[in-house]
Amino acid sequence: MLAAKYIPGEKKLSLKDVAIPEPGPKEVLLKVRAAGICHSDLHILSGEIPYTTSFTMGHEGCGEVVKTGSAVKEKFKDGVLYAVHGPNPCGECSYCKSGHDNLCNSPDRAYIGIGADGAYAEFMVVPARNIVEVPPGISPQVAAVATDAVLTPYHAIKTLGEVTHNTKVLLIGLGGLGMNGLQVALALEADVTVCDLRESSLESAKKLGAKKVFNSKFIEQELKPQSFDVVVDFVGRDSTFLQSQKFVRAGGTIVLVGLGSSQVPIVTASFATYQVKVQGSFWGTHKEMQEVYDLIADKKIKPQVQTAPLKEVNHWLEELEAGKIPGRMALIP
Repeated sequence: MLAAKYIPGEKKLSLKDVAIPEPGPKEVLLKVRAAGICHSDLHILSGEIPYTTSFTMGHEGCGEVVKTGSAVKEKFKDGVLYAVHGPNPCGECSYCKSGHDNLCNSPDRAYIGIGADGAYAEFMVVPARNIVEVPPGISPQVAAVATDAVLTPYHAIKTLGEVTHNTKVLLIGLGGLGMNGLQVALALEADVTVCDLRESSLESAKKLGAKKVFNSKFIEQELKPQSFDVVVDFVGRDSTFLQSQKFVRAGGTIVLVGLGSSQVPIVTASFATYQVKVQGSFWGTHKEMQEVYDLIADKKIKPQVQTAPLKEVNHWLEELEAGKIPGRMALIP
């Protein structure tokens, strides 16, 4: 089968013909139907996230179960899509048992497609407990990208930001995650304001229902300081994180999602005076993933996804790095 593998030290993925893997006792074999590409892939290829071993990349995946391991008791439906929960939790540790399985601390855990073999292949194996049935009517490409590009902003906004009806929310950055974050916030009936440097992204946000849309160059003049309950930074650079601190209200929350810089500055006097909470955010839980698919099935969230053949993976990673992909991209084996 075709697989796109990360080779330590190389800046591009290596397309290889490898054997179809066999599922272990508690695993299932998926025939991959779609795999989303993500900026995290670029961080790995650039060496910012170092790995010393080779693996098949692709942490946003979905497919059909075509074989089960000897210890798998669950019966999976033929022809039904199942999405992969990329954090790959063990299900046994205290975090998993308390509903925080995105933070699983099992020493044996490796993220699917980020350390463990992932979905940039024709087939993949994954623990049976870490797949979620996709409701009918959701396409493979949407199901795949939702495992991160929707799950991550959902976790950040709903769970960590505690956004509900009429919460005043500022979303900074309208890339793939930010655009889906906008839809999440609108589905939660929040009072949403969005900003980005790209006029094309601002126009797309308007089409998705955003009413308060601003170019990031001018928000210092357009928005009132300390006027938002929650600020979600989907960029994570010095400039955006300083803006987050300026616009969050006293006692409010900043949720940091973007990884644009390895470090961001904190104005300590403001944090101490206004009791602002900074909340890190990582991916999402198995339960939240099911909730995300319910919202997509109800058409409250409509991820914008392009598709391309898996064999073109390196070209599309280059396009992603150049900022030429609006929304998200899914690769089809």
